[in-house]
Amino acid sequence: MAKSKHKTPSKPSPGSIKPISANKAQTRKAAPRAQPEPRRTTRASRDPERRAPATEAKPNEKFKVRVSDEQPAARADKIVSGLMEGVSRSRVQRALDLGLITLGGKPIDRRTVLNPGDQIVIELPAPEEPTATAVKMKLEVLFEDAHLIAINKPSGLLTHPVQGSDELSVVHGLLHHTKGKLAPAGGAPRPGVVHRLDRETSGVIVLAKTDKAYHNLVEQFSQRTAQKEYLSLVDKCPRLLGGSVNAKIDRHRTVRVRMAVREDGREAITDWRVEEKYGAHAALLRTFPHTGRTHQIRVHLSHIGHAILGDRTYGKFDYPAFDGWPMPRVMLHANRLTLLHPQTGKPLTIEVAPPPDFVELQEFLAKKYGRKSYTAAGV
Repeated sequence: MAKSKHKTPSKPSPGSIKPISANKAQTRKAAPRAQPEPRRTTRASRDPERRAPATEAKPNEKFKVRVSDEQPAARADKIVSGLMEGVSRSRVQRALDLGLITLGGKPIDRRTVLNPGDQIVIELPAPEEPTATAVKMKLEVLFEDAHLIAINKPSGLLTHPVQGSDELSVVHGLLHHTKGKLAPAGGAPRPGVVHRLDRETSGVIVLAKTDKAYHNLVEQFSQRTAQKEYLSLVDKCPRLLGGSVNAKIDRHRTVRVRMAVREDGREAITDWRVEEKYGAHAALLRTFPHTGRTHQIRVHLSHIGHAILGDRTYGKFDYPAFDGWPMPRVMLHANRLTLLHPQTGKPLTIEVAPPPDFVELQEFLAKKYGRKSYTAAGV
């Protein structure tokens, strides 16, 4: 099976974020990192897979931020981008260029060095409207016909353009590859997009090339007939070899760039089983989300005490037991997707093996702690 060679550079440790009201500062402890893409209203808004939350902060909203004690001294643009994960990098850079980010009441720029414990105030400029244009990119096509196209999305690549950012996305590359033949029903910023993967998640993603295919695929994801399968490397070993997490998810009450298990949330179900154990330190899980909530697998695995390695939002920033092995991204890979072909109605399964960074971490864990494999029959 095909493998992606894309690698993502490591990112700085976050700190804490406190939105500031018009009258006084109100303390809100922020999640370290999160990376959902902003919500955009489309004709497919009923589809839970397409409901990306509006994590971009409102214009003129101020945040009081404390740089983590674990964060080494670094340039302001790098640290602030790491802290404001729900906000595009270009928007953070514009805030710095406009003097909207201050330290000790004085504006700082991109090159200002921030140190552990520094407290800064961030005011964000209004986001820019996203656009989708054709850009030549090297993408690994897993399946393509006149109706749909599936690729192996590398970690670090957005699914579609986001507000206030000029970052490239799957949509940019496929508009070039298909010569503009992506379903316009998806809307101008994200034509053809029927589901999405977070920036750091690698693996199978499908886009529609015609409006007929678009509506058919959106319905399959909405009705939960599309079968999704993911691989993840997680912290510690589950006591059981498999199980199901049925825990409602909604936006965190105070940290709006995070999702959380909440009794008043929306239904979310994830089945999981152990594929490999690496001593008592880590495990390879195969997960099957039956709903499509934002960050669902990450939230659910963290909820049961097995956060995905590299997840700075729902897990740990550092894993000293792993001898400082670099974890520049969430170790989550969409390895298989099964759906009904929108034209023929026949089952179509598309799968791809994990990329090198995922496999290299597997081998590191196996060499250091040993490897014990399990089969589905044993669960």
